[in-house]
Amino acid sequence: MSEKLIRVYKKMDFNDIRDHLLIYGDLAASCSKCKALDVKLDAAKCPHCQTEFKYISFRNIKHHLPKMQKLVHERPQMTMVDFEDYTRIAGALKAEEFLK
Repeated sequence: MSEKLIRVYKKMDFNDIRDHLLIYGDLAASCSKCKALDVKLDAAKCPHCQTEFKYISFRNIKHHLPKMQKLVHERPQMTMVDFEDYTRIAGALKAEEFLK
């Protein structure tokens, strides 16, 4: 069996993703709920707001592909979210809220 990472699109509750997302940058991760910085990649919860991380997003997928492969095996319960999709939807929701 040849298992590879592949993108799959699925309708999901954006608020749930926003409240439980770990965003990994070049050096460290941050909590999308409380914006805490320097969160460890292996953290199950945010050290500041205690939010459980259900989702993870990488700012630069190309640089973190080996980490993604490892993460799939070490933390299969986490769902990977495309960072560009996340920021696009977050921006659209902010604009929608602003125009109300």
